[in-house]
Amino acid sequence: MTTSQPAPGGQMPVGQPDAFGQPSAPKKSKLRWLRFAIPVLVVVIGGGLFLFNYFTGTGSAQAGECLSVTEFSRAADEPKKADCGAQEANVKIAARVGGGESCPEGDYDTISMSGRISYKLCLIVNANQGDCLTGFKSDTAGYQKVSCTDPAKDAELVKIANVADKASCEGTEATAVAVYSTPPTTICIKTA
Repeated sequence: MTTSQPAPGGQMPVGQPDAFGQPSAPKKSKLRWLRFAIPVLVVVIGGGLFLFNYFTGTGSAQAGECLSVTEFSRAADEPKKADCGAQEANVKIAARVGGGESCPEGDYDTISMSGRISYKLCLIVNANQGDCLTGFKSDTAGYQKVSCTDPAKDAELVKIANVADKASCEGTEATAVAVYSTPPTTICIKTA
């Protein structure tokens, strides 16, 4: 009876019979686990990115929450949720409607999102009476709160009323008025 000698390192040659006359099994690759780990890793990273975007972007945004919008155009970055008291929180969501629906009556800025779920966000300025803004006169730029002494300012909010009535601005220095039905708000604006 002939027996195979172990190869250097104590391994039996592949396919050679062992001491009991049975052929040895081929050596399994140590990298075999990668076939399973890579797809799992892709799913975990993809799911994590989706959840991060959902919770920091507009996917879960509802009326009453605030956003940071740098530009009101399709080419702009997606708006991000922001604490309503933060400097970068320049708009507040007044209403969220389906993609084909219209905003409630008023002078809302809008952002339309499309994808698996299409929706439109109806936005109002997130500022207080006495605040000054730049970008107010632009059709696409997001508003930015600035000091009222800043030469770049193009609007000052002289009065904010919790009613949807243009007449609330009578007797103020307002040169422009924004009226929103939901929530009922009138913003009296002195433009520069």
